[in-house]
Amino acid sequence: MAPKKEKAPPPSSKPAKSGGGKQKKKKWSKGKQKEKVNNMVLFDQGSYDKLLSEVPKYKLITPSILSDRLRVCIPSNPSNRNPRNPKSHHSPLLLPSLHPIKPFVQSQWPQILGGWLCSAISVYCLSKIVPKVGTFSAFLVQIDANRLSIEGLVLGVLFCVRLIANYLQQAFLWSAALRSAYQIRVYVFQRVLESDLGFFERGDAVCSGDVAYRITAEGSDVADTVHALLNTIVPCTLQLVVVVTQMLLISPALSLISALIIPPSCLIIAYLGERLRKISKKAHISVAKLSAHLNEILPSMLLVKANNAELCEGVRFRRLALADLSENLNKKKMKALIPQIIKMIYAGAVLTFCTGSLIIWRGSSNGSNIVSFVTSLFLLIEPIQMREKESGWNPYAFLRLNERIMQDVGKAYNELKQGEPAIDRLFDLTLFSSQIIEEPDAVHPVSVTGDVKFHDISFGYGQNMPLVLDGLNLHIKSGETIALIGPSGGGKTTLTKLLLRLYDPLRGSVLIDDVNIRNIQLKSLRKHVGLVSQDVALLSGTVAENIGYQDLIRGIDVVRAEHAAKTANMHEFIKALPRGYDTDIGQRGTILSGVELEYMLVPLRKLEGLIISFHRLAIARAIYQNPSILILDEATSALDSKSELLVRQALERLMRNRTVLVVAHRIETILMADRIVILENGKLEEVTRSSLLNRSNRYSLLPSD
Repeated sequence: MAPKKEKAPPPSSKPAKSGGGKQKKKKWSKGKQKEKVNNMVLFDQGSYDKLLSEVPKYKLITPSILSDRLRVCIPSNPSNRNPRNPKSHHSPLLLPSLHPIKPFVQSQWPQILGGWLCSAISVYCLSKIVPKVGTFSAFLVQIDANRLSIEGLVLGVLFCVRLIANYLQQAFLWSAALRSAYQIRVYVFQRVLESDLGFFERGDAVCSGDVAYRITAEGSDVADTVHALLNTIVPCTLQLVVVVTQMLLISPALSLISALIIPPSCLIIAYLGERLRKISKKAHISVAKLSAHLNEILPSMLLVKANNAELCEGVRFRRLALADLSENLNKKKMKALIPQIIKMIYAGAVLTFCTGSLIIWRGSSNGSNIVSFVTSLFLLIEPIQMREKESGWNPYAFLRLNERIMQDVGKAYNELKQGEPAIDRLFDLTLFSSQIIEEPDAVHPVSVTGDVKFHDISFGYGQNMPLVLDGLNLHIKSGETIALIGPSGGGKTTLTKLLLRLYDPLRGSVLIDDVNIRNIQLKSLRKHVGLVSQDVALLSGTVAENIGYQDLIRGIDVVRAEHAAKTANMHEFIKALPRGYDTDIGQRGTILSGVELEYMLVPLRKLEGLIISFHRLAIARAIYQNPSILILDEATSALDSKSELLVRQALERLMRNRTVLVVAHRIETILMADRIVILENGKLEEVTRSSLLNRSNRYSLLPSD
């Protein structure tokens, strides 16, 4: 499909809206809406958005310690929701805390059904065990060896079947819970990947350490919550129904007296559970801040030591760790307080309970009924898996046991309340609307000539922030190289991000071959525009995987990767590595850095003076991409003079027949350009080479060593 031509609007025309026309929600994919991984269906974005559209308007309440981006509302029409303006909606209602995980849990219905069927088998065995215990005790008193053997064998079989069913129940339900957590993590991370760059870079952005903590640690908390719910909804309900029925058949009056304490206990559990939810949320935030701090400091130890900041960072860590200690201590205290409060309720009911039980049991029941009733009471506490052991068969033990039943309900409720903050914070990451919207009729140009126009561009990073670019106009002809210089923080890198459409301008438009980049598919745009940034990112994996990063899914073209490395003057160094292009460079290039040191110490004459540079690997990655438009953002800033010469020679070959935008401070790199423009105070000014040398001190231009 040929791209539509769009002429640059005249200066007098109205500026284009930042939204690029009517915005429509970006689809998860244009083909299949669901993806199967290891026979597990990943929940798709379209279905999840449909789910949210069925929910009434609500507002998530988030502590002020988090950023404003976490305060979100969903309007009646989810396609128009705007997380940056939560006050624009009225009559917000709180979304039920479990609603976000509902579709993921429902997708695991085979495992859940299997677990609940095993639970039904276990409860059926339980219903047979309760009366058998009473019968067995009667035969025990009569010393009937034959009947004792038969009843003992039946009891043994029932217990064994019940134990096997209990194991299978837990295996199925844990499988469902962990698979649900897996799908939730995949979904949340996919939504994070789809977020615009502002999600990570703006002043109110969520830090990467906090995002990582939510997806990992709090994802595990969600799995625990899902298991607690699945293990309570049917298994505990069935067991309680069967056992209570047995108790009612034995003694209705005593069973009803046992239930008198349930209503006040439920009210107290509900109140304390809500308190525990709030305390748990503060504990989640405190440990997230601690994790984010460690993720920030540990990779920056060189900076810390170079500035003698060990004491300062130690104090900061102690403050965060102390806050985490305080919040988690409050959480543990509340968890310990809840069962004690419930015990206090029972203390006031002891007298009434004992009196009623004495009246009921006096001369009205035989020994086997007493044993069956007390056995039922003991089995009521099994869902909470108490480890305490009762000694003897005391008919008044139902006081203690009924208390444990309420603790079972309280435990399930409290686990839910502890899991709510994890669910809220995890799904907070999915509720942001990307500001970079791909038009439904966006074109997919097979090739571009590389003619670039910035027309009347104005841009700022926040509503109340000053404009970084103000009415900027720039035309880069096809095959032309433009050097962009200016003071630090003047907007040079921002301009390159607009060309990649990592942000949309507040006013104006960016055109490639007279086509507004808003009308070009994002994947196609970023395929034709390559970037070599001053902040080089190396990912764990092999050298070949880092060079051919864009083809990891389809498969890396080894010949093409070697050609890219040769063009970047890295081929000889890579071939000398222990495994060549299959050498694992480690996380952030740590292993490759160690290899570099090793090879600097051994007498490899052909590599003498050739120091590995992460920037050259990034250049090889851009060469592998083979874009029509190339952005070099301080690509040679970290190189010594000899390495810079080698890279500059490679860049000269790479820049032929391509449109290049060079952001640089080195004069030799700047002089490679056909034209030189200065960006200052949001405005552009074209200068000649001679006038540039007179301004070199003003813009911190660096001569080659």
